[in-house]
Amino acid sequence: MKSSEQLTRLLKLVPYLQQHQGISVGEVAQHFGVAPRQVVSDIEVLQFCGLPEGFHGDLFEVDIDEVRDAGHIFFRNADVLARPMRMRLEEATSLLVALEVVVETSGGSEAALSALAKLRDVLGGVDPAVSVAVAAGAPEHRQVLQAAIDARRVVEMTYLGSGRRSASRPEVEPMRLRVVDGFAYVDAWTPARSDWRSYRLDRIEALHITDATFTPREGLPENATSWFDDVAQRLELELTPDADWVAEYYPVTHRHAGADHIWVTFPVASPQWAVSLLLRLGDSVTGVSDGNVAQAAAGEARAALAHYADPPD
Repeated sequence: MKSSEQLTRLLKLVPYLQQHQGISVGEVAQHFGVAPRQVVSDIEVLQFCGLPEGFHGDLFEVDIDEVRDAGHIFFRNADVLARPMRMRLEEATSLLVALEVVVETSGGSEAALSALAKLRDVLGGVDPAVSVAVAAGAPEHRQVLQAAIDARRVVEMTYLGSGRRSASRPEVEPMRLRVVDGFAYVDAWTPARSDWRSYRLDRIEALHITDATFTPREGLPENATSWFDDVAQRLELELTPDADWVAEYYPVTHRHAGADHIWVTFPVASPQWAVSLLLRLGDSVTGVSDGNVAQAAAGEARAALAHYADPPD
């Protein structure tokens, strides 16, 4: 069970339980399409949820023993959900920024534009002192991609990946649009590579929807660690076991552990970053797949040693 799936269900579960006092665990499980034990697990989480700060009287109330023993759910202290929401300025500003990102990446969604206008009207002349800049690519590209996602149509694009002098022309099955660190991406299945890939929208030079359709595939990565997928260069390092931490600290595409060494493959968007990584790892590096990177790192190390070897005048 993915955490995002549980969170979505919990948000729906609270108003549902409030409207169906005394409902059985089995009925809830059938309504949400999960096992009864998952419903009990969700209730165990909800009993620790409620208003911010979590003081006495702020949390939802549920008799967990009644749920476990008799199989019935009585959900109380959720009346707060019917109250109008009050937000502090910083909370309203956060929502304003999020809506601006949605508008920027959705091609002008009417719902988002309406919500944004209402929020700006509520804020009045208050200047949140926040601006949003998203590298979202051409608006027409976003509209085409969203249309392809909705219609489950294959898209052919002309794409200039990081570090490439010539564009590639992959055919992809687009599944979602998202924003990471100020850049808009489309996550898509790429049949030529038999894998998921993330493409930056501002690097798409041209695209069009083909006549081919596709069935959505399972396994779309939940997290946002795939924004390096369009990076062509890879660097494989052979490391001593004490450097195993590097696979947790940096994004990697492959890791293999042996008896005395580990092998880790990194996406490399910048050669200088690769050199800096080697210098940081030092003697823990026992093998480098790219000779140029190894030579550059060795040169910088020698220059640093020479600097410290020369006494000041």
